[in-house]
Amino acid sequence: MSERDATQLSPQFGLSMLPRTNREDVHAHGERVMQELLKLERCNSDFSDSAVSTDAEQSTITVDLLIFGLVEPTAVLERALAIIRTAAHAAGGATPVWPSVVSDQPDQVRMEKTYDLTPA
Repeated sequence: MSERDATQLSPQFGLSMLPRTNREDVHAHGERVMQELLKLERCNSDFSDSAVSTDAEQSTITVDLLIFGLVEPTAVLERALAIIRTAAHAAGGATPVWPSVVSDQPDQVRMEKTYDLTPA
């Protein structure tokens, strides 16, 4: 395998849930998003290592992705947002006020650059 640059990204989003939503619903949504991310990984070679965590008390979801081949932070974030939005829609979610790199950002984003990563 060839070496390539990668960026680890962990954006966090607030979830707008229905009034009668319980803790299990928040976690179940996170599991559905995770399953859709795994399906997307099989079709796209520009990201991997997806992980999803949910906080039912705060109604948040955090998605970890490793994005390959992009070095400019705005491009990395833009690609990650597109991947996550696709997975959210496939999981049955709606994104009417989805953040973009030129407007509102996710609630929180942690981004770390990794160099000379050799994919498995």
